[in-house]
Amino acid sequence: MSASVASMGKFFAVKEYPSRDVSLKIPAQAGYLVLARLALSAVCRLTPLEAVEVADLKLAVTEAANEFVTEGEPTDATIDFDFRLANERLELELCGARAPDAESELALSRAIIDATVDESDFTAGRTLLIKHLQ
Repeated sequence: MSASVASMGKFFAVKEYPSRDVSLKIPAQAGYLVLARLALSAVCRLTPLEAVEVADLKLAVTEAANEFVTEGEPTDATIDFDFRLANERLELELCGARAPDAESELALSRAIIDATVDESDFTAGRTLLIKHLQ
């Protein structure tokens, strides 16, 4: 290695991050959900999940997010996504204000979610999905 390349090491450092978590805030509009799905796909690359399981998780996140998506004119409403990767599980947490028209499809969405994740918890303004990795 040349001296000039070696001396560059003092300007560049690789940071070690203790976490494999991803947080994302997007407008509560259907067109932006693709960003959450892409972020989830990136996190899933760090797991032993098969492609079909990743597809199921993307479906579950989309269904969970639909509860917070507003139809019609854009608003200031947002959805917060937190994807937390632990050794034994992947947690997907969504937070936002429930859309007023979300109630009509709630039962179907939750049935899809229950079929695609290992655990789920629904509270006012928050949905937690868990996929076990082992």
